[in-house]
Amino acid sequence: MGRFRHRIDAVRLPIFAMLVAGAIQSTAYAQPPAPPVETETVTVAPVVKQLEISGTVSTPQASQISTSVEGLVSEIHYDSGARVKRGDVLLNLDAELQEAAFAQAEAQTKRAAAEVKDAKRRLKIAETLAARNYGPKNEKEAREAEVDIDQAALEAAKAEQKRRAAILERHELHAPFDGVISERMAEVGQWVEPGTAAFELVAMDKFRIDLPVPQDYFAQLQKGTEVALKFDALPGETIPAEIGALIPVSDPDARTFTLRVLPLRKNLPIAPGMSAQVILRLHTGQEDVVVSRDALIRYPDGRVTVWVLEDEDGETKVKERRVDIGLAFDNLVQIRSGLKAGERVVVRGNESLRDGQSVRLAS
Repeated sequence: MGRFRHRIDAVRLPIFAMLVAGAIQSTAYAQPPAPPVETETVTVAPVVKQLEISGTVSTPQASQISTSVEGLVSEIHYDSGARVKRGDVLLNLDAELQEAAFAQAEAQTKRAAAEVKDAKRRLKIAETLAARNYGPKNEKEAREAEVDIDQAALEAAKAEQKRRAAILERHELHAPFDGVISERMAEVGQWVEPGTAAFELVAMDKFRIDLPVPQDYFAQLQKGTEVALKFDALPGETIPAEIGALIPVSDPDARTFTLRVLPLRKNLPIAPGMSAQVILRLHTGQEDVVVSRDALIRYPDGRVTVWVLEDEDGETKVKERRVDIGLAFDNLVQIRSGLKAGERVVVRGNESLRDGQSVRLAS
């Protein structure tokens, strides 16, 4: 009986060993494959302080336009919201009386010109007679004086005609520049006088953004420096711009000065009074370790970590490492401590890694 049990045990041992080996092999095959990740090398770069400050859109050309002569409005050609070009006629004043006055001045000019022509004819006759010693001795001088008098009358008539033409022209109100009519104040039948606003015209191609900037940054900014703009009307877009002026009149209460920024793109769908975000880049004068924003893992308790690549026995693995961050700029973040230049960190595929996990580099 003992010998029989010994034989059974001898058979069971190899079978058990085979089962254990199979289980181990099955477990090995069940391990998930190393996830693909994208990485970047930690570098050292100049650190930039990036400020985002709200400003207001304005325009250097916004005028209340009035007529230069008084009169009764007879026609209005544009209303609020209309786009106009420089020289377009916005309204007309009743010009019936001025047209009659101009016609009279024009007729007087023609009459004076005819008198000059006739006086010159008589002078020519007098010169011919004088050459032959015919007629009174002072006839030629008298005719010359007559020509001078008639010529002066002609010049006066021309001046009066020019004056009447100018008055008549001013019975049309022209747009002084390209823009949009933001408000129309005049009505047909209304009597207007010089200085009474008829339209408000706003230029739409020369926008600027004025913003208050803390006075501590005055020395770090200069005219022509490139900046960037963001508008609520253009979500997701960053508009290139430059500093147009630093207005050194500070607000003693807020301790700020006015910075004027000029967009470099034309035909923007914005209008005076809109808000804009101005992004300023201030060089700190120092260099430090920087990584992409995508490398950072942020926790609710305030911790910030990165996944660092390490080589263990020829296998690429990741280790989570806590870092102390500084300024953020240009999609980069300053690392005050926790990383050094030359190390590689994960920037894609770092959402669900485990400490010590094997990874493979995505091609």
